[in-house]
Amino acid sequence: MNTKQIHKFVVAYLDSTGSHFIEKSPSHVTVKLSPDADRALSNRPYYWSFVDRTGSVPETMTYKWSFENPSMADRAAATPITYVMTESGRIIQEDVYFGSRRLQQLFEATSLGGRCVTLFEEPPRGRIDPLSSLPYTAWLGVNFKVGFECDMKREEIYGWGISLATGVINERFMETLKVKKLSPRLPSNIHLMKNGMSLRKGMNQLELTMERKLKNTDFSWAVEAEQRRQDELERIRQYYLPMLDNMGHPDQKEQKEAVTARYKQREAEIDWQYRPRVSLTVMNCGIFHLPGIH
Repeated sequence: MNTKQIHKFVVAYLDSTGSHFIEKSPSHVTVKLSPDADRALSNRPYYWSFVDRTGSVPETMTYKWSFENPSMADRAAATPITYVMTESGRIIQEDVYFGSRRLQQLFEATSLGGRCVTLFEEPPRGRIDPLSSLPYTAWLGVNFKVGFECDMKREEIYGWGISLATGVINERFMETLKVKKLSPRLPSNIHLMKNGMSLRKGMNQLELTMERKLKNTDFSWAVEAEQRRQDELERIRQYYLPMLDNMGHPDQKEQKEAVTARYKQREAEIDWQYRPRVSLTVMNCGIFHLPGIH
């Protein structure tokens, strides 16, 4: 990532969490974190547990993050964090560049916070009668990751969506979102259509549709993987079983037990490595409110 991309990413994160920008330029931002951003970034679990217990008004931290990419020598010599006292309080100053601890923390916070989102499509400006109200339909969008695993692995990602009003499933839903301008804020002059199904039922419908799709896929790879598993099991049988058959003397009891244990361990390892299996996980999801009745 270059400096411009890092700046865009950080500003987008701060804006999405409702943080207050005190000063902003292409080379730096000074920002007072929102409570959500402070919980994710300030590493103050005891302070926030105190706020939660007492109901106190939280005092969030203020940062100045500079995006000018320092040289390797400057990174090694510079102090990672400095403090500046102002009339409004303490400001923590840091350099944020690709590979910095702070940017990695922002990536992790975004990944954690972005697993489930609620977004609204922004209506076209100037095309809506200010006295009218545009209907919006809620969609449950889910990114599924399907893994076809044996001694090799292949992964496929499916971005599906289901209308919570009608139950219609769009298997190219995430692709349609790429061309839309989305915001976490509810636009003006719109009203939300009543959902015809719950989130749980919508997710169940998506999972059942995905299950039917996977049942109709080509499983020749699994047949081949099972054959390789049996070949490997037969190979170790030919190695260990004659060895165990020759250990019939009482003095070889401990040695035989050790060899048997190694044999069982190798069987388990081969079974884990070669046994064909299909895994399905949900990477992230969200509620997307889109104009129209679908």
